[in-house]
Amino acid sequence: MSSSRIPSRFLAAGLLFFTAVVSAPVAPAAPASAAPRFYPVSLPKPTGPHAVGHDFAVVVDRTRVDPLNPLSEQPRRLPVHFWYPAVATPAASRRYVTDRREVEFLAEEPDAIGGGEFLRTNADEAAPPAKGRFPVLLFSPGFGAPAEAYQIFAEQLASAGYVVAAVHSPGVNGLVTLDGEPFDSASDVPEKMEDVVALNDLVVADLQSVLVQVKDGRALPTLKLVAALDLTRIGALGHSFGGSAAVRLAGRDSTVRAAVNLDGTIWGEEHATGLATNALFLKSGENTQDPSMGVAYANLKGRGIIAVQPETAHNTFGDSYYLYRVLLGKNAEGLTDLLGRNAAPNLLVTRQLLVAYFNVELKQHAPATLTRFLAANKARLTAQTKGF
Repeated sequence: MSSSRIPSRFLAAGLLFFTAVVSAPVAPAAPASAAPRFYPVSLPKPTGPHAVGHDFAVVVDRTRVDPLNPLSEQPRRLPVHFWYPAVATPAASRRYVTDRREVEFLAEEPDAIGGGEFLRTNADEAAPPAKGRFPVLLFSPGFGAPAEAYQIFAEQLASAGYVVAAVHSPGVNGLVTLDGEPFDSASDVPEKMEDVVALNDLVVADLQSVLVQVKDGRALPTLKLVAALDLTRIGALGHSFGGSAAVRLAGRDSTVRAAVNLDGTIWGEEHATGLATNALFLKSGENTQDPSMGVAYANLKGRGIIAVQPETAHNTFGDSYYLYRVLLGKNAEGLTDLLGRNAAPNLLVTRQLLVAYFNVELKQHAPATLTRFLAANKARLTAQTKGF
């Protein structure tokens, strides 16, 4: 992106994830010594035919020195969360955040752990993968947001028959715990445009590192996922800063056959000359000033979609709505400036759109299934298509 102005939306995704835990406007105010009240909330059930499993690995890229690690000359280390189609088990649902130290470290509030304990997911930590081979999707979070902040999308895609590898880029995506010790990995926003582009380049390289090690098996040494991966069908998606990285990765790596950008300014210049991929660009209703996705769509070398969800805000795309429900209950519906209107039904449409899109691009479903979906949901989604 050649503009000299860094959009205010650049930071928005990361600021909300744990702002929800520490500073939501709960009324009436509780005494300073009182623990906050939490409302038990579960992420919505995925609608696909598979149960959902979850696993975790740390990918070490010894070909790169980490420029953002406070310890010098360290290799780049990338925590990766995997959500995958699983065999259903009777296990209890998984806590949203399972490492108490991670929550306390970022939130700097011991009581904030309640947010992680009271929000439940639909993934089973111990579930074996379902039989078969499934397409692989690399996911990149927004700036300052951890990979765990988008479980509503990861669970939906896993239930529909995809292995989702959510890549946490230390120094970009907020909290991270490595070797049992958390370190502050939220970098400051660069002041110069070229430094923003360089930081996005770093995230693209992180996605590429994980993809290489998923392909050769090094990323999965202790996991049971190797037999479940169909590495001939690879896609990428991301939100905000991560959305830019996802489409830029797909434009550079021909093994990544399609990408989705959820409301992300696209950095660099290659989108203006034409990204060599298929792509979906989904804009929030508040995103009226950033031209980069329109430019990318107009110059896209593959087939594409550019769509707008009118009632949404930048931070609708993720788990923030459900984190606020933990703290505010139904009062979270009033946070329209942050979360848009009708967040739950809009998120359902987003989840279904992601599945419909990747089903066409990676599972060879008829393109008409996607165009029919867009037509059926035009009250919540307006779209232009080319190549369909």
